[in-house]
Amino acid sequence: MFQVFSHSEAGGHALNEDAFEAHPHPSDPDCLLCALADGQGGRAGGARAARLACRTCVESASAYQPAMLAMRPDAWEAILRTADSAVAHDTEAGFTTLIAFSIHKDAICGASNGDSGLFAASAGRPGVILTGRQYKDPPIGCGAARPVGFAARLVRPWTVLALSDGVWKYCGWDQVSLAASRLSGQDLIDSLRKQAGLPRSGRLQDDFTAVALQDDNPIPQNNG
Repeated sequence: MFQVFSHSEAGGHALNEDAFEAHPHPSDPDCLLCALADGQGGRAGGARAARLACRTCVESASAYQPAMLAMRPDAWEAILRTADSAVAHDTEAGFTTLIAFSIHKDAICGASNGDSGLFAASAGRPGVILTGRQYKDPPIGCGAARPVGFAARLVRPWTVLALSDGVWKYCGWDQVSLAASRLSGQDLIDSLRKQAGLPRSGRLQDDFTAVALQDDNPIPQNNG
C-alpha cells in the first residue's frame, strides 16, 4: 500500500499559494492519482488557480482507466490542458504551475507545466528528475500551456517526491537526492524543510510543499 507524507507552509507572506491532492482512483484503490500546483506570486488568484488545477486534474483523471493512465503520457498532457482551460475560464483565478500523475503497479506516468518538480528514487538505481524537460511558460491558466508528459518504472522500495519550487530551489537537487537515499517518511520531509529554511532563523523564503509517496513492500517472490 502507498504511504503519503507531506508538509505545506507559507513562506515570505501570509497566504500559502501551493496546493496538493492525492486520492485513489475510484475504480482501483491501487492506483493513486496526484496533483501538485504552485500558484504564481505577484498576481491575484494564485492560490485559487492552484486548488482548481489540482482538483480538475484528479477529477479528469478519474474518468480514465488506470491502465491507460499508467502508460499514456499524452493522456496526462490532455488532462493538464483541461485544467489549463478550467483555470483560464475562472475569472477569479490567476496562474499556476502544475504536476499531475498516477502511480499504478510500480509505474509512474503524468505530465507537468511550470517549475514545480517531481523526483523518483528506486532501489539500486540513481534518482531521476521526471520533470526535467518541462516548460516554465506559458503557465497553467493562460489557456495556452504546453504540458510535457513523462513516464518511468519504479523498483521497490521506492520514493517519489513532489515538490514546489520553494523546496528544490533552496535545497538543491543534489541534497534532495541525498536525503531521499538516506531518509524516508516524515523524516525525509522534515529534513527538506530544515534545509530549505534560512540558516539562522529557519524561515522560508517561498511557499514550501513537499510530498513523499512511498511503497516499502518487497517485490512478491514467485515460489512456484
